Amino acid sequence: MKKKAEIAIIYIIIKHLNMKNLLPTDTLDKLINLKADKFADDIFLIFNDRKFTYSNINSKISNAADTLKNITNVSNKFIALICGNTPEFVVAYFAILRAGAKVVPINPRLGKEELKHILQETQADIIIHPKSLNIKISGDKIPLLIEDVISLEITKLKLPVKKIGLKTDASNTAACIFTSGTTGKPKGALLSHKAIMHNARMCVDGLESQEKIECFVGVLPLFHAFSASACLMQTIFTGGRLLLIEQFQPLDVLKQMRKHKATVFLGVPAMYAMMAKVENPPCLDNLRQCISGGAPLPDTVFNAFYKKFNIKICEGDGPTECGPATSINPLSGKIKVGTIGLPLCDVEMKIVDMNEIEKPNNEVGEIIVKSPSNFSGYLNQPDETAKTLKNGWVFTGDLGFKDDDGYFTIVGRKKDMLLVGGLNVYPTEIEEYLRMHPQIEDVAVVGKNCGIRGEIPVAFIITRNGENLSFADIKEFLNNKIANYKIPKKIIVIDDLPRNATGKVQKKILREQINQPTTEQ
Repeated sequence: MKKKAEIAIIYIIIKHLNMKNLLPTDTLDKLINLKADKFADDIFLIFNDRKFTYSNINSKISNAADTLKNITNVSNKFIALICGNTPEFVVAYFAILRAGAKVVPINPRLGKEELKHILQETQADIIIHPKSLNIKISGDKIPLLIEDVISLEITKLKLPVKKIGLKTDASNTAACIFTSGTTGKPKGALLSHKAIMHNARMCVDGLESQEKIECFVGVLPLFHAFSASACLMQTIFTGGRLLLIEQFQPLDVLKQMRKHKATVFLGVPAMYAMMAKVENPPCLDNLRQCISGGAPLPDTVFNAFYKKFNIKICEGDGPTECGPATSINPLSGKIKVGTIGLPLCDVEMKIVDMNEIEKPNNEVGEIIVKSPSNFSGYLNQPDETAKTLKNGWVFTGDLGFKDDDGYFTIVGRKKDMLLVGGLNVYPTEIEEYLRMHPQIEDVAVVGKNCGIRGEIPVAFIITRNGENLSFADIKEFLNNKIANYKIPKKIIVIDDLPRNATGKVQKKILREQINQPTTEQ
């Protein structure tokens, strides 16, 4: 028995050392520096037909990092980055890290109140953004980098961010990515340099990416963990090219993919559905791999895209807390439509019951994940961290099962979360803001299924004293408070909310009501 235990310990040590040795360096800024030396004159970024080499971008990163350090002491601090899919994002992201700080990528579409919450949580008093971008928080403007077509600016907050005192050790953190939590307020998932690099390494293996060959299409937002890892970091790992596209316009994207000989496209089901509807699309001779995530991939979309482009879409999955990529349908193996595929290399996945005991194949339970790219915790939320991260396993909150071939399928979500256009939205967050309206007594938000687009939020509202309240009133009230995609697309004024014996709102009844095929919308 003792001998077996010793062998198990030796195996764990060897596995740890092997994974460590698989990383070319220990930080992300060193990684791009290393690749800039190796692939100096090779094309790294393509944007609006303008091309940037590895050495060119790396030089801009160093210039921006030096300027940032000269402006203020940023060592070990969180710095917000608000930017779309442009070269500015890449330069700013790595400049923050090279300056010794930690990056907080933020969706440019967030409302002012959402932005303030993130700044308070991270105690960030600096926002880096393109000069042309209108920031919703006022502050002193300081030029950061003005070179060629790249124009970056700093907004230094005039009023000090409310200090709440960091409760989490973030010493090894590279990025803090905010994802909605059960409380309704976004939670900051902390990802280390090594976690992000491991995830990119695993993506290279899962997508069978080849050095100096690939051209990845970066149309998914880079502020999202999946795009940052599978698009940006994977490009750097392979010394490939990244075609940056700010907005998804199907025909334009296809033309750019044809022109720049794209080899890998990563998108959400709605994108594939729209591309499949393009009449007489350009021939994509170089495209070899299409990855889908963010929402279930319908059979109809898979088949329509395959019929149009003769390429099979490989569906995968992974929450932000896992780095994020965890599984994929294998490119060189069997593709099972409707599944999220097999775990990536070095990733362990299990299905467990409520007592955290592993369930047999083909039985539904919660999907849990152990991966070298797992997050280290939620910023300032030790209780939520303890619920999600247990003994190295991330409890994803997704309900699913594993079949006899080892493929995983998600059948639902344990938590009351909506998927709106591939983005996570929690009803409780929307409800919090709606309850601030002086005419609203109570409210419940649920999701209405919209096929390939996921869901849209619908608000059931009880008004004070039976007052009238229109959709226009709600939209105007929420505008600039929360992101547009979180604003309910329909309101239903009712006299009372259905509740159980303990007073809890029975959202299942509300969901059934709005998802009835005959329900008038």
